[in-house]
Amino acid sequence: MGTAGLTAAFNFFFAAPERVDASFWYVPACAGLAAWFINVVLVYRSRYLKTNYVLGWYWFVLLLVTHPQGVNLVQIGASMGFAVWLAMGYELGDERKNGLFARSNLGLYSAFLGIFSLAWWSSVLPALWALRSGNPRQSTKYYGQIMAAWIIGLTLVALVWVLRDQSIAQALAPWAEVKGELAWPPLGWWILGLWLLIALGETLRAMTSAKKAKRRGLIVSWIGILWAMGLYAWQGQESHAAAILVVFAAPHMVNLQSYMKKQWMIRLLDISLLAAAFSSAIWT
Repeated sequence: MGTAGLTAAFNFFFAAPERVDASFWYVPACAGLAAWFINVVLVYRSRYLKTNYVLGWYWFVLLLVTHPQGVNLVQIGASMGFAVWLAMGYELGDERKNGLFARSNLGLYSAFLGIFSLAWWSSVLPALWALRSGNPRQSTKYYGQIMAAWIIGLTLVALVWVLRDQSIAQALAPWAEVKGELAWPPLGWWILGLWLLIALGETLRAMTSAKKAKRRGLIVSWIGILWAMGLYAWQGQESHAAAILVVFAAPHMVNLQSYMKKQWMIRLLDISLLAAAFSSAIWT
């Protein structure tokens, strides 16, 4: 309810053209449901995140920080789609799951995401990297299983193109284009970068003392962050890289919170991000 209400307020003040549109009313509801969905999908599969709702909350706050022009349904959908991807990434190192099933699912899903954006097909690269993060001495066939599933998914999509008389070369043309932007980032990105820099230090600290599931989960999140940044440099805002980035960054905000000893420090994390979101929107 809180995320839905804040989304409505944020869009009311900073996305004025949307006020008369029906999306002004259903986007906040979708944001609230997405915060719940992301929390439910990721907490159990991560095996280290707390079983409360702070993960969905931090995802929402980071979404505001990175979208000063207002939040829309496409950005919410992109985040939810990659929350499922991250959940599958967590399962790569889960001994309770069938390894072949987990790897094949992630490969197929990475290909499926390409239906919505061709650039998202590159999500197979962080998938292969995530497999290595748990154990660098993985068998070559494990990487092959991810790639084989990904290729099967691509083949199915290409078959649909052929049946629709669409040229495969024409469909793949956007891959050759570089649409990244070198504009000066707004205030919210600087605040997010500062917290991620602090989170990097806490990740290094966790590498020496945390359990295996937490260490691996934090590494997978960093892999996703680096990939999302590369995606933004390659395809720019069209790839919705910011909406993807916040999914991978949110677990680090939760991890930071768990290391903070004083309540005012925990609240500073929330307040600084919200203040940065509204300040960026005002100055944009």
